Amino acid sequence: MDKLDIEDREKNIGKNVLHDYDRNLHINTFLMMHSYLEEWLYVVWKAYAPNVELDNEKGSIGRFKNIVKQLGVDLSSNYWQVLMDAEKLRNCLLHANGRISLLKDSRKVKAIIKKKDSGLTIVKDRVVISSEYLQKINENISSLMGIINNSQAQSLNNKKDM
Repeated sequence: MDKLDIEDREKNIGKNVLHDYDRNLHINTFLMMHSYLEEWLYVVWKAYAPNVELDNEKGSIGRFKNIVKQLGVDLSSNYWQVLMDAEKLRNCLLHANGRISLLKDSRKVKAIIKKKDSGLTIVKDRVVISSEYLQKINENISSLMGIINNSQAQSLNNKKDM
């Protein structure tokens, strides 16, 4: 092997390491955002709607469907649907390490990824999350939190007026 071949190999190794780093950073950021939302929804449930039943057929944030509806969230809204799609991606990342072929039913995740401007791709059978997708998730989480916070503020104001 000559010197140029060795240099080319070293450059490719460096590119692969950076690619893997970016991919993992995006995945970890997404999972952190998702788990933060899940914890926040749990706290909201206990504080504002403890008598509302969780949807035990669902997991993760989907189980809070009844609670968020009670607190003023439109379940047909785009931001809620984006977060429900995010839950499916979260499950793929956690239970199949992002590998599409390991899913029992990969059609749902593939459909999410194929949506126009999803910010998601599949590379070597694994889900790849873009910075744009992270921004989109952040905006949808903020929308959900804003609606619930405004609902609770309005509820408190109504109680003061009585």
